[in-house]
Amino acid sequence: MSLTSEISPATETPPPNEGVRLRGVTKSFPGVRALSTVDFDCSPGEVHALVGENGSGKSTLIKIASGVLEADAGTVTISGRLLAGGGVKRARQFGLATAYQDTSLVADLSVADNITLSLNAIGMKRPSDLDATLARFGLPFKQSDVVSSLGPGARQLLEVARSMITNPRVLMLDEPTAALDLRLAAQLEGLVKEARDSGMAIVYVSHRLAEVRRLADRLTVLRDGVVQGTFGSQSWEVEEIVELMVGAPTDLEFPQRTSPPGDSVRLDVRELRGQGFGPVSLTVHAGEIVGLAGAEGNGQRALLRGILGIGRHGGGVSVDGKAVRHVTPGRALAAGIGFQSGDRAAESIFAPMSVMDNATAQLGSQAGPAGTSLLSKLLPAFKTATKDLGIVSGSPFQPVSALSGGNQQKAVLARPALRQPKVLIVDEPTQGVDARARLDIYRVLSDSAEDGLGVLVNSSDSAELVGLCDRVYVMSRGVVVTELTGPSTENEVVKSFVSATDATEAQETAVSRGGWLGRLWDRGTTHLPIAILLLLITVVGLYAHSRSDVFWTTFNLSNLLLLTLPLAFVALGQQFNMVARLFDLSIGSVMSLTVVVVSMTLPSLAFESVLSTALALVGVVLAVGGFNSVLIVALKVPAIVATVASMGIVQGVAILLRPEPAGVIAPEFVTGVANGISYVPFAFIALVVLTVAMEYWLYRRSRGLALRAVGYDGEAALRVGERVTVIQTGALMICTLGAVIGGVFLASQTGMGSNAVGAGYTLPCFAAVFLGGAVLTGGRGSFIGALLGALFLALLDNVTPLLNIADAWRQIMYGVILLVAIAAYASLARIRGGAGR
Repeated sequence: MSLTSEISPATETPPPNEGVRLRGVTKSFPGVRALSTVDFDCSPGEVHALVGENGSGKSTLIKIASGVLEADAGTVTISGRLLAGGGVKRARQFGLATAYQDTSLVADLSVADNITLSLNAIGMKRPSDLDATLARFGLPFKQSDVVSSLGPGARQLLEVARSMITNPRVLMLDEPTAALDLRLAAQLEGLVKEARDSGMAIVYVSHRLAEVRRLADRLTVLRDGVVQGTFGSQSWEVEEIVELMVGAPTDLEFPQRTSPPGDSVRLDVRELRGQGFGPVSLTVHAGEIVGLAGAEGNGQRALLRGILGIGRHGGGVSVDGKAVRHVTPGRALAAGIGFQSGDRAAESIFAPMSVMDNATAQLGSQAGPAGTSLLSKLLPAFKTATKDLGIVSGSPFQPVSALSGGNQQKAVLARPALRQPKVLIVDEPTQGVDARARLDIYRVLSDSAEDGLGVLVNSSDSAELVGLCDRVYVMSRGVVVTELTGPSTENEVVKSFVSATDATEAQETAVSRGGWLGRLWDRGTTHLPIAILLLLITVVGLYAHSRSDVFWTTFNLSNLLLLTLPLAFVALGQQFNMVARLFDLSIGSVMSLTVVVVSMTLPSLAFESVLSTALALVGVVLAVGGFNSVLIVALKVPAIVATVASMGIVQGVAILLRPEPAGVIAPEFVTGVANGISYVPFAFIALVVLTVAMEYWLYRRSRGLALRAVGYDGEAALRVGERVTVIQTGALMICTLGAVIGGVFLASQTGMGSNAVGAGYTLPCFAAVFLGGAVLTGGRGSFIGALLGALFLALLDNVTPLLNIADAWRQIMYGVILLVAIAAYASLARIRGGAGR
């Protein structure tokens, strides 16, 4: 099936015989030279494999070719055109697409939205029939599924499919099969061969050398950022390539254990069942390594989580004959169960923290007395783990995110090594790690069994299961279908689960089980806060009407809507910021400065006064919004620090301009704002129209999708070609604009200049956006919800005097209502998260 009829590149036809070419590429990071004068190329109709240890420079090379990073020296040519620092968008428009090992997917968006985001970033439109387009790739999920509900293998397959859907001229695949089982890996290999035969240039990064031998026309080895050699098809042996990768001869055999498994049962799982698995019973003896095998999505990962109490509905877990009651991850750890997730980046490492903190995260009381963590305790423990596991880091205090994948994996395995649990559960222990790190991890698992631990391993690598395990439980459709004792060949393992079930059917079942409530929540996230706020506004309004004859008068209702205007406009701007995962504490000061400026420039509605006021306010937006953008976007100053600083500066300027309340704002402007239809001011009607338009833009237009993607995951948005810094700068400017417009309406209510009149709007503004569904983690929110939040808070301000409620109780009501709303949204989000697992 050809996709050309649906999607076509956005740029002119390139020279026919050019793929991707790197010449003299050098890249250094603080203290490390990642690449040193690297030459590399891949021609149309060729698969060129790139291999090397973790940390050898492969990922850096891919990111430079993709435009994510810019080389210190050298050139990148794509389809005959020089990239020259043009960024991801330029690289993609030239015809280069990349599928990353850690994916560039936005987990909180649907499959369809992720594909749309990628296409929109380079000026393409989503195909009219996306299902038909995706059918080519045999994806085991629906376009409506939320990506966070998919397993690692399904996410990886989607990453590859999304990169291929644009028919790129150059395709870069970074460990594309690392998270796939054998069936899906074979399916992907077929797609790669088809793409190669169609004339695509494919750069293929993999640690699976047998896979490379089947696919690659050429192979290049990187070590420490230097090319060690390039080899033609079949002109190399695995042992020789590994030796080039590590710089010394390497024993490729699995470690031999001298002590046989004991008779005592370390882990006893009885009739365990839960989301996507069960009932399952299994045992792991002391000194034994037991494997889990099965096609991707047949319940293996869900079972491991169920042993920890996640997604479990029934059954029992015992350690050394003692039942673990009311299992939670914390209780499981206390009972002696150590666990390592297969989703290293999302669930195993704490990326901003140091490698030492990650490795010693489970030391418990050994870290120091009374819950403390003392360097004198942590450092010796970390040095022990470094020596035993071969962790390579520049310093104990180096962020773990700066380490290679293999060293990150070792740092995670250091936790059980230091804590010495009774049972060690490991999901995909060597996924995405190089040959030497793989052998180090095998040695750790083998030594753990020698020390008497019970080790349970889930792996999609059948050779790993054969080489490591004493027994293998084979799972299909969530249950154990057979048990292999001492499996002798890979074929024996593969045949045991391939013949047991149709893998695709099992995967579709797993996704549909886990994702339906997640999809329902995502569709209702926008509307739930709106419904709640409408209900609250109705209840408070009816109660106020029943207790006060004044409430329902035209004068009072008009006054209510006028009071809503300043808060609503500043809340709309702040909501824009919140969706982009930003916030601005300077808005109150900006409103005060706006009132001061209007009081100095608008004594009447004469053309000159209006023009000077408009120009002055544009200057305020550019000055304050630009200042915040430079600090937050360019200099990476945390938003709370940057906007507190700008708040003080702006407030100081307002005081300098108006030390005392003074000045007269045009009386005709003050009275004109109240003009409208019946009791509804024209300004409020315009506000409603603007809000609905912004809501439509946010959830129905490509730039709204880009804003939400940046809020959810800025790095993922960057990798598909979105200009993240531009979007963030725009959000900060629009937030300042909202504060200025709000300040203008506030000025119409004060009638004179005051340097502190806007100070009381900062906290109500945040209350309004949170009531409207915003979250500090970004991506979510509703402009209609923000407007209704502002209206509700203005309603409380309006009715409290009518009902003789003291101001103190009004403030308490603010806090209680906000806490209840946030708690309700958070609880539903947790339900959604549980459903998606």
